[in-house]
Amino acid sequence: MNIRHEYTVIIVTHNMQQASRISDKTAFLLNGDLVEFSKTEKMFIHPDDEKTSDYLNGKFG
Repeated sequence: MNIRHEYTVIIVTHNMQQASRISDKTAFLLNGDLVEFSKTEKMFIHPDDEKTSDYLNGKFG
């Protein structure tokens, strides 16, 4: 049985390594606003929003 197809688990973390390792999809929120939501692999390699890229590259946060 693969519970991935039956349940949704939401994890909130500031640890980017953990997020990239355990999630299928990732949301990036900044000051309470949703900046970006996409497949985790895509977001960590080619984010659509410059704010997401800046955060992932340590420019702030």
